[in-house]
Amino acid sequence: MQPYDPQRPAAPGSFAGRQELVKAVQEALGVARSLHRGSAMLLYGYRGSGKTSALRKIQSLVREALPKSVIVEVPLRVPSSEAMLIQGIAEVIREQLEKQTRMSGRVKRAFESLSSLSVAGTGFERKVTPRPAPSSLLAVWRAALSALAESPLLCVCVDDAELLNAGEIGILKTIIETDSPVPVMIVVAGGPELIEKLSQREASPILRAFSGAVFDIGQFTQAETRDALEAPIRSVKATGRWDASGVSAVFHLTHGYPYLVQCFAAGAYVDGGRIREQDVKDAIPTALRLASSWLERELPEASDEDIRAFAKIAALGQVEFRNADVLRLGINSIYLSRLTRVGVLKRLSRGRYELRMAPAVAYFHALRRKITL
Repeated sequence: MQPYDPQRPAAPGSFAGRQELVKAVQEALGVARSLHRGSAMLLYGYRGSGKTSALRKIQSLVREALPKSVIVEVPLRVPSSEAMLIQGIAEVIREQLEKQTRMSGRVKRAFESLSSLSVAGTGFERKVTPRPAPSSLLAVWRAALSALAESPLLCVCVDDAELLNAGEIGILKTIIETDSPVPVMIVVAGGPELIEKLSQREASPILRAFSGAVFDIGQFTQAETRDALEAPIRSVKATGRWDASGVSAVFHLTHGYPYLVQCFAAGAYVDGGRIREQDVKDAIPTALRLASSWLERELPEASDEDIRAFAKIAALGQVEFRNADVLRLGINSIYLSRLTRVGVLKRLSRGRYELRMAPAVAYFHALRRKITL
């Protein structure tokens, strides 16, 4: 039985690591239950870091703690606007309420203004072009909240929020701060571009609306990598087991990038067996093939010599190293500057560097270009 599927977000039962985030969500749910107060969280990270998996885990925690909550997932797929965002969320609320109970005539009439949008599985899709005025948008939003007065919580999860510009993200502040008869938990996830937009001076009030609940969904630690390798096995009751050397090998090759961890796990896993370091090394070609669509977008403009230098540094098996370590490998110091500029390395201090990019990137390009290492 293969417990790993790198091409799909992790199921809540297979979710691993991120204990700080999970704890924050559980505390926010406790506040919603006892104090009837909402909350807002911002998640950011590079592609493949597990943002969608984190949103699904949060939804699962909401269902466990407050079963009658209304949950809205907003998977943006194209650049959106504040009108589409508010109307789309309200439309999903309307659909859920129609399934749960009969709506009052007043609420039903308020929701009829949303007929210009349809909610599809790939995100919000505009049918016609009318753009409601901001005042009517706020009225629609208040009507949606009024309809939820008997619900314990409204949880809104916005994925790929980097597709919203800073002005459009501003509507999230309205959602967070509107006086509401129901506690509202809003969780917004996006790439590093989202944080760049919110770091602009004019966007600072929006960032403050998240009250410091900002989480970097980045690389796993080695302990989290072990958890990410073992959780899917427990979830499906499979029989394979990870040896400590196998965990260390996966962590070294992937630097804890969640997507790459899953690809190497899928390549090396043996049901009923114990996965050791050599099993992981033997699985490198398979893992790189599984991760090819992710890896080919890393370092597309690097030269063969850049890749060769990167691979030699990665083979040191060290996260931090000194300039002298590189020179002993026969690598010209000019490549330290080149690799630092493209994000492979980070200079810590004079003569000291940190390897920032996963070694799997170097091995992928070396195999693809038939570079002799």
